[in-house]
Amino acid sequence: MKTIFTKSLAIGSIALLMLASCKKDEMKVVATSGKAGTLQASSNAIVLTKADLDKTAVTFNFTSADFGYKAAVSNTLQIDAKSDNFAAPKEFVIGAGKLSQSFTTVDFNALMLALHLPTGSASDVSVRLKSQLSASLAPVYSNTMSITVTPFALVSYVYVPGAYQGWNPAVADSLTSAKGDGIYTGIILFTGADLGFKITTAKNWNNAYGDAGGGNVSLSGGNLTAPGDGSYQITLDENKNTIAFAYAQWSVIGDASPGGWGGDTDLKYNNTTNLWEGTVPLTAGGAIKFRFKHDWGVNLGGSNGTLTQGGDNISITATGNYKIVLDVVNNTYTLTKL
Repeated sequence: MKTIFTKSLAIGSIALLMLASCKKDEMKVVATSGKAGTLQASSNAIVLTKADLDKTAVTFNFTSADFGYKAAVSNTLQIDAKSDNFAAPKEFVIGAGKLSQSFTTVDFNALMLALHLPTGSASDVSVRLKSQLSASLAPVYSNTMSITVTPFALVSYVYVPGAYQGWNPAVADSLTSAKGDGIYTGIILFTGADLGFKITTAKNWNNAYGDAGGGNVSLSGGNLTAPGDGSYQITLDENKNTIAFAYAQWSVIGDASPGGWGGDTDLKYNNTTNLWEGTVPLTAGGAIKFRFKHDWGVNLGGSNGTLTQGGDNISITATGNYKIVLDVVNNTYTLTKL
């Protein structure tokens, strides 16, 4: 009996020693407040140009922050105008495991415009890296880099003087390049027997694109000619010196309109608002609809300012001149009696 008790006591002692050993071996991982990483840029004076849209404008390299043990650290570039001192910086989240971030000219330019920096002149910009382990721990920040950046205006314009408006570039309709990449589009309403026009780079005749034949343009070419009466979408590509046309006319038709159900009254595209507009005399008791390219294949109708493809006729209850505005992006319209 004594032997059994002695053995049990020995086994129990060993178990207690093992438990104590386990407790000693257990390591508690504690995150420190964190040591920030360091940040460098490939250039501290950046001049952005439209000619380099797809080229790399700048690359930021950094070392990872240290929070006392290996863990997934969330890194975010913060960029702000120097005068704003990171009050409301633009942030760019860095992908996991990356230690650098490059920006193309078009992307970095858009970022600078979002900071409301002036175009065509150098501005001071501050950049730093924010590193964070979790939402419960305060982030740490790298050194702040000061760089100068000269952005360019993203949206640019050319102008379309021609016989349809008296050959006056100062008041001519425009084509727009939304990305500033040398490709301009817009819709121009050509009317009259003379369909000639040119495209100027400013509201004067100093530089004017003309016809070079075969869908090409040059600054020494003769007058360009629209394909016909009506609204045409023009695409000018300054990179390839080409021009293309696409018929793009919206109109009003119906027994309340001047042409009845057999004739369209064309609307004019506003290249500033991207809306179709016109002043049209309408007659009470009749109705109208909107259609594209003078064809019933695409026609819009409805009520209360809302349109659908093939929708109901729009009733006119009072005779008079109406300002008509058509939004074919949102399928809405307004009729304002003048």
